[in-house]
Amino acid sequence: MQTQGDSERSAASPIAVAIEDAPQIIGVSRTRVFQAVRNKELTIRKAGKSSIIELAELRRWVASLPTKGRQPVAA
Repeated sequence: MQTQGDSERSAASPIAVAIEDAPQIIGVSRTRVFQAVRNKELTIRKAGKSSIIELAELRRWVASLPTKGRQPVAA
C-alpha cells in the first residue's frame, strides 16, 4: 500500500541524474560528458562514490554549446 508521501515522491521530477545516465538524456557520448567535466565545462556533485549532475546544469551546458544554422530565439 502506498502512502501519500510515496505517491508524491514518485510523481516528483528528478532534480539530478547519475553521470552514467546523462549522455542518453542529452544525446551525446559518455566520453563527451566526461571530457566536459574534465575541462570544467560541466559541474558534477559527489554523493559518496556516486557522481550526479543536476538537470539544470545539463540544460545550461547544452545551451552553452555552439550553434550551427539558424540562431536560437531567446526564451
